[in-house]
Amino acid sequence: MKSQTIDGEMLVKMFRYGAKNLEINKRIVDELNVFPVPDGDTGTNMSLTFSHSVSEFDKIEKLNVYSVAKSASSGALIGARGNSGVILSQLLRGFAEGCKVNEELDIPALANALKLAADVAYKAVMKPTEGTILTVAREMGEFAVEKYNTYNDFEAFITDVINHGKATLAKTPDLLPVLKEAGVVDAGGQGLICIAEGALKALLNEELGVEIEVKSGNLDKFVDDSHMRPEDITFGYCTEFIIKEASEVDEGELRTYLNTIGDSVVVVKDDAIVKVHVHTDNPGLAIERGGSLGGLIRIKIDNMRDQFLSKGTNANEAIVPYGFIAVSPGAGVTTLFKDLGVTRIITGGQTMNPSTQDFLNEVDKLNAETIFIFPNNSNIIMAAQQASEISDKQVHVISSKNIPQCIAAMLAFSPEIEADENVAGMSEAIKHVATGEVTYAVRDTKINGLKIKKSNVIGLSAGEIKFTGKNIKQVTEDLLNDMVNEDSELISIYYGEEVSEKDAALLVEELSETFEDCDVEMHYGGQPLYYYIVSVE
Repeated sequence: MKSQTIDGEMLVKMFRYGAKNLEINKRIVDELNVFPVPDGDTGTNMSLTFSHSVSEFDKIEKLNVYSVAKSASSGALIGARGNSGVILSQLLRGFAEGCKVNEELDIPALANALKLAADVAYKAVMKPTEGTILTVAREMGEFAVEKYNTYNDFEAFITDVINHGKATLAKTPDLLPVLKEAGVVDAGGQGLICIAEGALKALLNEELGVEIEVKSGNLDKFVDDSHMRPEDITFGYCTEFIIKEASEVDEGELRTYLNTIGDSVVVVKDDAIVKVHVHTDNPGLAIERGGSLGGLIRIKIDNMRDQFLSKGTNANEAIVPYGFIAVSPGAGVTTLFKDLGVTRIITGGQTMNPSTQDFLNEVDKLNAETIFIFPNNSNIIMAAQQASEISDKQVHVISSKNIPQCIAAMLAFSPEIEADENVAGMSEAIKHVATGEVTYAVRDTKINGLKIKKSNVIGLSAGEIKFTGKNIKQVTEDLLNDMVNEDSELISIYYGEEVSEKDAALLVEELSETFEDCDVEMHYGGQPLYYYIVSVE
């Protein structure tokens, strides 16, 4: 008999299958990134966000479609990572609104929920862009409300809604020229289709593959560090995660690698999963290596030094006027931020976007009347803004997209003026910093008229790839030649973990001769993936 309604139990199954199907296909989604830079993480962010949604289902007391949808929405709201994750959380929020008066969903109710999901997501984005996940969600919702009365069973209805979504996805390059030039469809839209296809398989009772059930208790500190003293800490971040579907993972090889970036390494293989624990100053590297071996779940990163400093003190600390939270991709950048007065650091950036919950955790630790957040990455801003909206504290997000902008904003801060004036002043300061990045291409592509080969060095500024080549120093010089003008006075170079201090110093020496009217400063950034971050003021 064909399905006539969806109850709470079935919706749980559909969400779980959707999450798993996205997890299986997240690398494909990641590779749809328009720019061929090593931070195409749309699939990873959506997968982590949606996985956080389904992890909340065990807490549901009364199972019906609204309680399931509401739980999924709440989980995604605080677990959202990256812009795609935040938009997904808003889609789930709208879907939950559409389920509010329902114990079960019939076809008209599902159609209404799908339409409301897109409506809420559009309203949550300040400047919605067509040719993205929003377009795919809107078209699916509109098709659903226009056609639902012609269907008698869910299987045919959902199949056709998904097919309409796929057809819309195929048209996204016609709506967004940058997609057409790169030869890809929208990554977020593809991620949404993966979720929908997984949900349909649940309804059809089709298998997605071996599903690994990992209860939340399995990784709640599976290595006990509570005995450690501050003087025992060599590496600052306790990093833990589980690798799913990891039957082929070589434990010894992974353990050897982790010992090169930290200590207290534990790698335990249990059937098809691998539990990983490491203390490191570069949790992003550990997570990146784990992610290359299989799907990751239960990711936890704790700043052990901050934990020791904050034990027993937070409740009794005097309230200070201002607190600052900044996202940092590397140890050198962290040092620079702290020297400028940043109160708390969240490790993250490219390939490791902090979640809304990560920001809320740091906000809760600050006894400050006003808190400023610096995301320092365009893909992190929405998660930070979502945290500011959820928090009951006075939180302002300064929309910094990179390290130099954060530094400029901190230098513009004045404790003598009101918070709103500081928001205006810091937001203005970031507009006057020209920034550039030098990294490598992760795939062949053509963009901005440049033919780019995989592993080529690429130079980006103002959100565009400007130069490509095989020599890091040459691309960096080409990039700065394009950025420096007659009004420029200061060039700042932040070199990454893959660049030696000697090579960076030689570059600075040459730049000082080339741009003799500018002061050239060199700083150790320690950021992964990006050889240099540069700024011109």
